Amino acid sequence: MLLSVAAVTWHYVDRIDYYFDRNRLAGEQLDSVIRMSAAMNRYSENVAELLLMGRTELNDFNEARDSLESSLDRLDTLIRDEMEIITSPEDRESEQIELERVAVMRSLYEDIDRRTQYLLMLRDQGRLDEAIQIFREEIEDSLDTTLEVHINDAITDEEAELRLYQSRTNRLERELEWIISIVTASAFIISAIGALLLARSLTRPIAALEAATREIGDGNLAHRLDYRVGDEFGSLAAQINNAASRLEAQRSSLLEIQAGLENEVSRRTGQLEEANHRLQKLDHMRMLFLADIGHELRTPLTVLRGEAEIALRGGCRTVEEHRDTLDRIVHLSAQMTRLVEDLLFLARAEVDAIRFDMQPLDLRDLLEIAMSDAAVLAKDSGVQLEAQVVQERILVNADAGRLTQAMLIALDNAIKYADPDSTVHVALTTMQNNALFVVRNLGPEIPAAELPFVFSRFYRARQTMSGAQSGSGLGLSIAKWIVEGHGGRVAISSGDHMTELRIQVPVSS
Repeated sequence: MLLSVAAVTWHYVDRIDYYFDRNRLAGEQLDSVIRMSAAMNRYSENVAELLLMGRTELNDFNEARDSLESSLDRLDTLIRDEMEIITSPEDRESEQIELERVAVMRSLYEDIDRRTQYLLMLRDQGRLDEAIQIFREEIEDSLDTTLEVHINDAITDEEAELRLYQSRTNRLERELEWIISIVTASAFIISAIGALLLARSLTRPIAALEAATREIGDGNLAHRLDYRVGDEFGSLAAQINNAASRLEAQRSSLLEIQAGLENEVSRRTGQLEEANHRLQKLDHMRMLFLADIGHELRTPLTVLRGEAEIALRGGCRTVEEHRDTLDRIVHLSAQMTRLVEDLLFLARAEVDAIRFDMQPLDLRDLLEIAMSDAAVLAKDSGVQLEAQVVQERILVNADAGRLTQAMLIALDNAIKYADPDSTVHVALTTMQNNALFVVRNLGPEIPAAELPFVFSRFYRARQTMSGAQSGSGLGLSIAKWIVEGHGGRVAISSGDHMTELRIQVPVSS
């Protein structure tokens, strides 16, 4: 039955698709004939204007001529496409007649076009009256009228085809809807009868199973199901009885274990209280750590704000200057992201490594970037920057972002702790096989007893209490870790109201 329904449905869908295609092609043919009729009218009007009004422009005439030829070609193609999908010999014969009519219309058009070319030649020879008489007698009153009759016949035939195909399609759709409705109703009735019979055969064993599971669920593990029929329900009843027996034995065992668990719970409660105390302590440390992160983000955010304020002020800045400002903002944003990652990493595992993107670089370029960023900080602090850099290239194998970050940390610390209106001196040179970056600032000294600890995480020297800006104590530890990751060393010295930080990294061979 299902195969028969599927076959009938497929037949109707196939026929509907067939008439849809016929309807589409007939519509396109009608559109082509209408376009051809419009093009023919334009063609005739342009010929009349060329002869009667003496126009010398041929653009409109040639455009109408091309449009007419294109419509004929498209109509011929559409008729042949429709003949390829036609299955009925009568329909093929009808389409063949249409194809022959297109050939006749093409022949009439070509005859008109040849005569038009002849008339234009007569006009150019000064025989305009003769050309106008031939146009009215042979083209306007004869050939043109004959072609228009064929065009009108074609329009009438295509409109009739459209109505016929639409009617057949609607009839097939209605028949298919009736068939689907009948099949659906039959399937529903058969399913309802089957479901009713199945429900009757399942009601009694399901009721017995439901009663047994209710008893066992209420705690009566001694209840057993009395159902010994050799079917699936009988097997299920046996499994329920076995499960009840096992549950009864397990309940006795669990009662014995419960007493021991109460003692274990008391012991574990004390352990949980101790763990909770440790968690509270860790949470306090987390809050301190988040507060310290704020310092490390403050510096690049200040630079970003300074760059943005400069860009917003506008003035006579060029596009390139604005582009450089935005490039620095993007660079600092990326640096902030990496800084947060480093801080979190340092918080989780102090001795673990972080990947470096090592590339051959000129250290002078990195210093230029760091100095540009530090200039914003120096301006806000009223401090001057003075750099002394060697002329030769200083090639190092380094991660540009990380090493620039270490240099900026050194510059930031120097600016932060420098005396107001003083100058921070920066030097970049080479010494043997190493590049040497030195930052000096005039300001409060770091006590000698504290110098060994300045690179420790979260360490703050007492000089921060003397009016300088306070820090998180993370900057120098991060800088030291970056420099050592590049195979270098970092050192700091302080005395005579001056502090000097030295970064040394190996140059590329």
